[in-house]
This record gives sequence, C-alpha cells and structure tokens, in this order.
Amino acid sequence: MESSGELATPASPLFCVGCNLRLRNASSCPRCGGTIILGATDCGTVDTAGVSHEPRDDPEQLVGHDLDRYHIELLLGMGGMGCVYLARHRDLLRRCALKVLQPRLARRDSDYVERFLSEGRTAAALVHPHVVTTHAVGETDGFHFLEMEFVAGRSLQHQVMSGPAFSPAAATRLLLDVATGLGAAHQAGIVHRDLKPDNIMLTEQGQPKISDFGLAKLIPDKSDTRQCGTPHFMAPELLLGTIGHPGSDVYALGVCYYQLLTGQLPFARGTLGELRELVTTAELPPPIGLSGDLPLEMVAAVRSLMHKSPEQRPADGIAAAALLSAVLAATRDIGHLIETSFTGDRQVQWQQSPGNSQWSFQVALPDGRSQLVFVELSDSTTEVLIYSTCCPAESHFDRMALERNSQMQFGRIAVRRVDDAVHFVVTSSYPRATVDAEELYGSIHEIAREADRVERELTNADNH
Repeated sequence: MESSGELATPASPLFCVGCNLRLRNASSCPRCGGTIILGATDCGTVDTAGVSHEPRDDPEQLVGHDLDRYHIELLLGMGGMGCVYLARHRDLLRRCALKVLQPRLARRDSDYVERFLSEGRTAAALVHPHVVTTHAVGETDGFHFLEMEFVAGRSLQHQVMSGPAFSPAAATRLLLDVATGLGAAHQAGIVHRDLKPDNIMLTEQGQPKISDFGLAKLIPDKSDTRQCGTPHFMAPELLLGTIGHPGSDVYALGVCYYQLLTGQLPFARGTLGELRELVTTAELPPPIGLSGDLPLEMVAAVRSLMHKSPEQRPADGIAAAALLSAVLAATRDIGHLIETSFTGDRQVQWQQSPGNSQWSFQVALPDGRSQLVFVELSDSTTEVLIYSTCCPAESHFDRMALERNSQMQFGRIAVRRVDDAVHFVVTSSYPRATVDAEELYGSIHEIAREADRVERELTNADNH
C-alpha cells in the first residue's frame, strides 16, 4: 500500500516507503524524501486499514526494571518489530544491547515469534569481528528477547548524515570490512536481507559491525507483494518478488558503497512504484565523488556490485570482499605513503625506479654502517614486498642462516636472485590494500637492521 499522504491515527505507526525510517506526524521523509506508509512492521503483520484497536506497547515500560537476568537501563531505539535497550547482565556484570519483541506482535502471531527466535539462534552461531554478536535468546513474562553485543559507537547512517564524509579510500576500506563480515555470514548459510547503513554499527575506533541479521522489514505494496528489506537498498529481483539471497545482500552492499562515495542514494524516489521502475529498468547514475572524480576501479566496482542481473554480481560477500580488496590494491598510492613516511628522515635516502614499481632506501645505521632496502610491488600488485640483501647464498652459510632465521622476531631470511646471483635476503610483505605509512616506515628500518645483523654475522662485511 502506498500512502496517499494522509496521516495515521496515533495507533498506527508511520514509516518511510523508501528507507523504513519511523516517523512522527510527517507527510514525507526528512531523510530521503520518500512518502509515508501506515502501520508497517518488521517482517510482521501490516495494519493495512491504517488503524489498530489493540492497545500499543509502551516502549518505556521496561526502563529501570529487571527482565530475566538483565537490568534495563535505557531505551536505545525502536521500530515496528520491537525495541532495543541498553541493559546490564546482572550475573556477568557486562553491558549488552537487548532487543525485545513487542508483546502485541507476539500475541498476534506465533509464527512471528518462532521466526524471531529461530533467526536469533542462527545469528548467535556467527562470530566475526565485523558482525554484532548475538549472545543469547530467551523469553520471560511474555517478553521475547535477544541479547546482543553492545557497540559503544554510532551507526554508519548517523555518520553519513552528520559527517565528516569518508574519503574514497576510507569508504572502500570500511566496506571491505563489512563485506568480510557478510562473507562469513553467507559461508554459514545466513542471508542478511536488510543490509544498509542503519544496520552497520561503528565502534569508537571506527570499525564496522553488521547488526540485525535476518530481521528485515516488510514494506506493503498496492500489489500486496510481501517484500523483506528496505526499498532503497533492495536489489531489482527483490522488488519483483524474489526471496532474498547472498547476491541481493551484495547489491545492498553496492548501494552502501555508492552512498558513501557520492553522498546520495543511486535511486531516490518518493513512491515505491517509482523506485521499483528505476531500480529494475534505469541505468545506474554515474557515481561522482564528493570531492571530484573517482578512480575508475571504484566506479567499476560499484557497477559490478549493483548489476541488475544477480548472475553478473559477485556471488556473495566473500567474492565482494575480493573485489573491494583488489580495488584498494589498484588505487593505493604507495609512492605517496613512502613520501609521507620518509620526508624529513635524515637517516634514509630514497629514490624511485623509472618503472614506478620499485623504491630503494639507503638506511644509515650505527658504527658507520648502512643497508640498502628495496620496496617492490608484486606482479599481481596485491602485495608490497620489502627486502634487503645480506650476502651470497653460499652453502657454507646455510646452517648459520637457518639458526639466525629461527631467532628473528621481524621478517625472515629467504633466498632471492639479485643482480643475476642468488643471495640471502631478509624480507617481509604486506597487503597493498591495507598497508599504511607507519607500517612502511617501521618495516624498512627493521629490515635494514636485521639484514645488517645477518650480513655482519655471516661475512663480517658491509657490502649491502
């Protein structure tokens, strides 16, 4: 059912047709401009008449009271499905987020309760650093609840709305973390069905954690097709009635990526019918970065994640993570990181090779010694290799090299062809997608010191 613009009675909640934002006395959504609908609930019953005669639950009724082993401290948020509270586990003395199903919904639909608890148990089996952990499910005094990890931060949606905006690289890194969490869920057979910035929590350190697995909303439609998800983030096939699958989660990830890169939604329209028409038939508007042009690799990744055909998208979160990792690797400016790291360092003289894929560093060491260190991009460009030559790999050095290798706390001794001869080198590597300036700086100095120690012990010379 699409709204005619009329306001609901106090007994009927208001939700935005596009982003599912719960509204109060509004004729359009202040977030995305979508029109309102009446009485929508999270994957539950829809009050299509616009009026419910059943008394509504008071979300504040539990605040300050005990529920099972939890003391409810604060109402954190609410939606059609229920309320989320900040609570304290009285036995374990830890804070947690407690999601409590509305008793009114539980009384009306036993299947709804079973789905709530079943999906809670499924989510509890998923433990990943980028997924909000579900610790327990239960029921007491007519209240059904999920105990979840409390993330002392804010949602990605809050960050999008209040700023500051993410740089393209930061947006890609963040969505890569989200994709790894999504991939772990898909590997465990779990489909999210409602991935969006509202359901991505950011810790105080800025690390993303996906929340609300399997607890999507239902949006009513004139055709009375029941659709799980948030329309602005729903893949074309979902808007046409298909059940959620890993590929539809990937599409939602692509919408999140588009929004972080551009500051806007790709297809934003006031009514569900208009939105469905655009998502299923219109070409994706070219992503334009908040501060100018975007790297072609990022644009291509957005188009791949949001391809209208599920078969043309990355198959699941694992494949999406691989794509985003490759984007980071291809767009990472290692030269800029090196310049940032070593400008002003008087112990190091460095230069870049004409081919732009190798850098050399002459590192000054104590006692007048020095060591030459190289940084190279691997052939696949996914790794940054750091190494320094110690001495020729002659057989009478083998035992000493093996013993030294077992004692090293940084890097490792390997054999490498250098200048058409086989040498012992001290080496280490980092993923190009995630290496930062501090890691490069510290690694180059450590490799220089270790390689010099190995050279001194094996040959007592200072040739490299």
